[in-house]
Amino acid sequence: MTEETKSIDSLPNPAQTDCLLQLLVSLVNNPNPEVNLEIGVTLQVSGMLVSGDLVSADVYLEGFISDFTDTLENNPEVTKSIERGFSRLHEVYEQKLNMPTVELQPQYIHLKGARFFNTVGNPIPANRGVWWRGRICEVGGFSLGSLSVSG
Repeated sequence: MTEETKSIDSLPNPAQTDCLLQLLVSLVNNPNPEVNLEIGVTLQVSGMLVSGDLVSADVYLEGFISDFTDTLENNPEVTKSIERGFSRLHEVYEQKLNMPTVELQPQYIHLKGARFFNTVGNPIPANRGVWWRGRICEVGGFSLGSLSVSG
């Protein structure tokens, strides 16, 4: 076995994505508008801890768009253009979720109020949590419950 083959073999296999984590993401992505489930989780991703509330892609997109357009409050024309663009993206995402013949396993996880924790235990950012989206196949491990910020 060559050195090149060894390094390729040691790469993570996306097919080994945690099916339990995908199930939790599927639960919060429930298309029923009356069900708005949020689950506190802490994820181990690339040696860091990411902690926040697991939310649906819908909630994530709405919150992300809102925060993004809030930064552009001085330019209403640009804000409207961005909102239209994200609205179209939201519609495409909804169409994919509602395709009855295709069983899609979630590939991305969405967190509200996410914070990254360093090895000392300090949260980043310290002032407030952020919207975070990550690939499920990159999560090395998870636990239920989000980390609290001591202060």
